[in-house]
Amino acid sequence: MNKKDLFIVALTTFCLTATLFLILPSRSAEPYNPWADVSGPTIGEPDGTINMRDINYEILRFNTAGDTTKNVTVVNWPVTTQKTVFYQQTISTSSALYNASGFGHIHMLWDVSGLVDPENVTIRVYSNIYDPDGSGYYTTYLSPMLVTSDNIEGSTSFPVPGEMFGFQMSLAIGTTASVNLAYYLTYA
Repeated sequence: MNKKDLFIVALTTFCLTATLFLILPSRSAEPYNPWADVSGPTIGEPDGTINMRDINYEILRFNTAGDTTKNVTVVNWPVTTQKTVFYQQTISTSSALYNASGFGHIHMLWDVSGLVDPENVTIRVYSNIYDPDGSGYYTTYLSPMLVTSDNIEGSTSFPVPGEMFGFQMSLAIGTTASVNLAYYLTYA
């Protein structure tokens, strides 16, 4: 082997080694998934890195059975939403649509001031539900709450009617009442 061949072998080895060191530190484009990180140096305890320990842990437990009634505590639920919708003196109005994704129940609170007999305020919840065929949407209404001078504040809870919902308020002409309406969302 002459010096030229030896130089080519050395250069090829250097290029392959340099390429290997460029490839090794690269990370996956996928974000970290805590459900995939199941084991670290202590077996069964996540360590913040998804690696061969996690794969080994899963392989050793593949096709085994366990207790399906095991209590699982989820600690990263989204924060409960609370919002004041409107405070107005008007004949009739509708709120914007609010997103209820991930929640199961709406809890509505109302307080009406300046309501004198025989005036009343009707508060309804509505939801726009989109047709699966994509032709538009239809509006559904939940049963209305009638606020009278004997019942100027209250609350009610009901299942989320759809992914988006809103409030509609109706007052008789000449009513000068002020309505304070708020809601918060919970999971159950």
